[in-house]
Amino acid sequence: MSRIEVAIRTVFIYELSTKYSGDPTWFVCPSVVKPDFIANFPTAAYNSIKRNDVIKRHHKIYLGQYAPAWKTMEYMTLGNIEILYDSLILNKDKKLVSNRFGEPATATFKSYLSAIREVRNACAHGKTLFDLNLFTGIRRGKAGNFQGINRHTFREAMAVVDYLLKKISVNRVKDMWDDIYRVTELLYAKAPSLRPLIEDKTGIIIPEIEEKSEIQNS
Repeated sequence: MSRIEVAIRTVFIYELSTKYSGDPTWFVCPSVVKPDFIANFPTAAYNSIKRNDVIKRHHKIYLGQYAPAWKTMEYMTLGNIEILYDSLILNKDKKLVSNRFGEPATATFKSYLSAIREVRNACAHGKTLFDLNLFTGIRRGKAGNFQGINRHTFREAMAVVDYLLKKISVNRVKDMWDDIYRVTELLYAKAPSLRPLIEDKTGIIIPEIEEKSEIQNS
């Protein structure tokens, strides 16, 4: 999740800061971002951001209400980033970000951001994941043809995680699934009766080759 969050933040900063290179604080520019975001940004985000030492040092040296995007956005939460994405006025600006992850539909990419944020927050707060019910449904797109109630399940959220991580690092995808299979096997060893429930809710099916490998290595 951390790797995905960093990648989204990096792409966002690079693409929009390159396009609006003449305005280092384009994220509060009324021709780029909707008025509500700009009005709410100080209380919703910047009052916390400016407590960081990097931002404090910036304001000691430079004038201006905000530090430039490449500094400010490093400290924005994933929720802040999601709202900023949704607040971009031009759809082609949204596409600059979504296209880098292979998803041309900006509304679909926005739903991916929501899913990532909800799963990340659930992890951060120690919530149960296998029966997580997403508040925001995932739209169908490159990550999967999600429909009906399935748009709100952890199974579909994992498909989004898998899809985005593949766009970032194939090796990290393998590491993620190796870890998932390992801890799932540990769970089944302690509570084998949970296997049908976990498989149904999450879609996590341990490959036979992995099972054989684990037996040989034990």
